[in-house]
Amino acid sequence: MDYLGSQRFIHRDLAARNVLVENETTVKIGDFGLTKSMKEDKSYYTVKEETDSPVFWYAPECLVDCKFYPASDVWSFGVTLYELLTYCEISSRPTTVFLEMLRPTQGQMNITRLVEVLMAGRRLPCPPRCPDAVYSLMRRCWESSPENRIQFKDLITELELLLDERHGGDRLAV
Repeated sequence: MDYLGSQRFIHRDLAARNVLVENETTVKIGDFGLTKSMKEDKSYYTVKEETDSPVFWYAPECLVDCKFYPASDVWSFGVTLYELLTYCEISSRPTTVFLEMLRPTQGQMNITRLVEVLMAGRRLPCPPRCPDAVYSLMRRCWESSPENRIQFKDLITELELLLDERHGGDRLAV
């Protein structure tokens, strides 16, 4: 994902369903159907077409302004990490958890309510058995403002440090 961003691409559909496991140490990102290229003079991509979108994986700026930044993919990575740590259980799916947070309201659409919930600072809960340090990284992916989110290059460093600590300094190929 860091490489995609460095090439000025925004994936827009980073989710567990699009992560392909090759072996114990290698995963690949798939499904580039929503991927867009940012223009040279822009730091974001604005979506103009109306298509079905994975809104429960989207950052607030995507839902409000239809603007996608590399930081928007970071937000989606945090949701994907949440999915992985909940073992993609149906009862823990982001869609299910967010819809429970939204509670039906008269006359308001889910996206409007989702934006309200996110703007109020509510986020997916810490998965059971998730280390505090990992949940803290997820929360850094979900900062309200794109410029305040952790970047992929820093996520890589942080995750490698966590792996080192967990494996007593033995390096795993990441």
